[in-house]
Amino acid sequence: MTTESITKLEDPIDVMLLMHKAFRAVSDRTEALAAKASTMEDIAELNEAFSFWVKQILYHATVEDEVMTGPLQNSQPARDNETEHAELAGKAGDLAKFIALGNSAGLEESVRAAGFSLEEEQHKELEERFHEVEEALKEVLGEQKVTARTIRHLHSRLMGVRILELDHFENEEAFVCSLVRDEIDEAGQLYMVRRLLIDDTAEDPRWIIDWVHSEIDPGEQTLLEELEVRFKDAVTQPA
Repeated sequence: MTTESITKLEDPIDVMLLMHKAFRAVSDRTEALAAKASTMEDIAELNEAFSFWVKQILYHATVEDEVMTGPLQNSQPARDNETEHAELAGKAGDLAKFIALGNSAGLEESVRAAGFSLEEEQHKELEERFHEVEEALKEVLGEQKVTARTIRHLHSRLMGVRILELDHFENEEAFVCSLVRDEIDEAGQLYMVRRLLIDDTAEDPRWIIDWVHSEIDPGEQTLLEELEVRFKDAVTQPA
């Protein structure tokens, strides 16, 4: 998972690297707010930042499940071997090593199933962790003062979410994006990318792409703008 400037998008799905960079910027700021919070005003600011983070990640996960991992899973049923899947899904880093082995290890289908299993589990766990932090913030906002214990509690929960988020991004970049490149043509990728970046159900459909654009470097902004020109007409899923 790169933290350096991205200079080229080989395939449309590589925009995920820019999106993950934007997510890390938001989570970095939110964690920093939690670390320095000492007043109710600080907690209110933290709550606002966290709510935006939740809105972004939950939309992202929902659309991924619908237009990316769902079609990939349906394209090739994976072998049902729960023990093997559980072992492979233990860590995203371990999964990446298995992916590199490919057919030579006879594990292609099991790796595939493990990757999807990990993706689904991480989406569910992220949602659960976000709800835990939301409840903790509600409790604090109902109190009269902020204590050091309260801040430690919030910071600890936020760190848990951040770690899970980073693990999730590693799995996506090592596994899901690789499958998309191999199995989905350019038209299909452009449709996926448009759905991830443009929310046609929102009052402001550009709220995601404009946010990503604001979080990345000037050179990366140009890459995003060029990609938008390519996907702007990809409003229906290719047959």
